[in-house]
Amino acid sequence: MSDIADATEIDEFERVIAGWRAGTVDDEEFRTRRLHLGCYGIRQSDTHMVRVKVPGGLLRPEHLDALADTAEQWSRGFAHVTTRQNFQLHFVALDDVPKVMRRVAEAGMTTREACGNSIRNITQSHLVGVDPTEVVDTRPVVDAFVRYFLRHPAFQRLPRKFKMAFDGSAADHAHLGIHDIGFLGVVGPDGTPGFRLFVGGGLGSSPREADVLEPFTPADRLLSTSEAILMLFDAHGERRNRVRARMKFLVGKWGIERFREEVVRLRDELEAAKTYPPVDVPLRRGQALDVALPEPSAELSGDAADDYRRWRDVNVFAHEGPDGTPRFAAYVTFHLGDVTAEQFRALAKTWRELGGDVDLRTTIRQNLLFTSLTAEQLPRLYATLRDGEMDLARAEKSGDVVSCPGAETCNLAITASRGLADAVTDALTEAGLHELEDLRINISGCPNACGQHTTADIGFSGMARRDPAGNEAPGYRVYVGARVDAGGAKFGHYVAKVPARTAPQVAVALVGRYATERQRGERFADWVARVEAASLKSSLVDYDTMPSLAEDPSYFADWGSSRQFAVILGRGECA
Repeated sequence: MSDIADATEIDEFERVIAGWRAGTVDDEEFRTRRLHLGCYGIRQSDTHMVRVKVPGGLLRPEHLDALADTAEQWSRGFAHVTTRQNFQLHFVALDDVPKVMRRVAEAGMTTREACGNSIRNITQSHLVGVDPTEVVDTRPVVDAFVRYFLRHPAFQRLPRKFKMAFDGSAADHAHLGIHDIGFLGVVGPDGTPGFRLFVGGGLGSSPREADVLEPFTPADRLLSTSEAILMLFDAHGERRNRVRARMKFLVGKWGIERFREEVVRLRDELEAAKTYPPVDVPLRRGQALDVALPEPSAELSGDAADDYRRWRDVNVFAHEGPDGTPRFAAYVTFHLGDVTAEQFRALAKTWRELGGDVDLRTTIRQNLLFTSLTAEQLPRLYATLRDGEMDLARAEKSGDVVSCPGAETCNLAITASRGLADAVTDALTEAGLHELEDLRINISGCPNACGQHTTADIGFSGMARRDPAGNEAPGYRVYVGARVDAGGAKFGHYVAKVPARTAPQVAVALVGRYATERQRGERFADWVARVEAASLKSSLVDYDTMPSLAEDPSYFADWGSSRQFAVILGRGECA
């Protein structure tokens, strides 16, 4: 991804801050301008969260350097990988926000349109270029879209946020069906590459599966089609009621047939009026490799060699390299997506030493992935990970739990979702259930689904409970059996509401039963369909026992806190 920074907008933002303090810029205008440059208010009213965009999740070593500096100097010593392939820095003082923006701009990154009613970070499969089932390479397409739509003058104040994602494989690692526009790579009848387009997907408290707009859109119509969709959303999207302002409500209101007709009509008008820049969509002909994973180097012996093998067997897979030879990809797993300044610097240093074709990208499960490693480079990378406490061996497994920031910083969160994620991870590890393949556990601190709980095999959504005396206690709604693949999205079944205190036991019970009852090759969603959600619901009844405050005060404190629970909500800036 080419540099996307613009220092002049940072200078302008400093003038906006000064104007707000002088009273010449009112609170609402300041809030709008602040959000547009990726700066959210958080529970601590005198500090902010700054979101740094990583288009397509693709990183460079200098990006890691900048994130290390900003986390260390102006945040809390670490940055947070998000489920949309960005990085977030929390507890940044307002006067330090422009400093953060300038430092990441020096590395070619931006916070522009990372928040607010804008086109958000454009994501893609983290396996782009290494997935053997890919039919197109989405990297140049994402680059073209970022160049065209970032700072596009027509889409600076949309009715609500707008999200796009790309995947070149029907495996759909990018979760296309939950986006405003999802692009699934396909090959046309004549062998030309293009995309199947999905529109109107979204999560939140009213999740909606995207509809198919077109089965095949050629490369030369991708930008015009997307611009037509955005223009319809901008003109007809809800602007008075933010709860119904996402494009999914417009598509639902009109129906896909009318929406499709309007897109085609407007696209024809746009193409007649102007010429769009070319979009390159390279074909991919990957192949799966069955090769032995590299053994530890001579520098690793004893326990270190055993630890390497365990990490390698869980976090590493082989793929076809750019020259057709076997290469290796390695996940770097971070608990809840938190990466310290020291870890950023260690990764950047080792990455530069590895050189060559090695790439690094973020994943939507809050991890990083190195690709195109040679057999000799893999143990070298592991040594860095081991020294930097980055060698967790649970990437993309049941113990790799995803969580939104929750009540730790979010004004809309009800519960401390990160605290529950810690407890669930510990409970699964203690039960020996933390390394199951292809099992996703996601946690949100409220119904707004920033933790994407309705897309997971097991999802938890924060809520408040009360005992008969009216004392508030943290709780969760439990969802099971979601499917997100081939551009489609089937959301999880609601099966229970439980106190936060018993939620880790619920996770262990569900994962344990699945591990015992699953048939060979059976995915979690298939198992849920076979045993039926109603059966699972009845098996969780006992976990919904709610004692009174006098009987057990622990039920009335959230995970990670000893204080009595109370719902404290502020003004939401993201939902």
